[in-house]
Amino acid sequence: MTTTNHFGDWVEIIERGDCGFTYVRFYADAPKWVRNEAINRFGRGTVFLPPRQNRVAGRVAA
Repeated sequence: MTTTNHFGDWVEIIERGDCGFTYVRFYADAPKWVRNEAINRFGRGTVFLPPRQNRVAGRVAA
């Protein structure tokens, strides 16, 4: 499995805002490298929303 697939498994939601910001919400149990990957992908305008839940085992990212 590639890093891209792993990243998507930890993301609960990604939304692009009107002012160029990207809002990202990870699952509560996401590892720290996922946050760094989001910054690398979306740049300085990345806003991290607080997690709501843990990732459900066996969930497939859309």
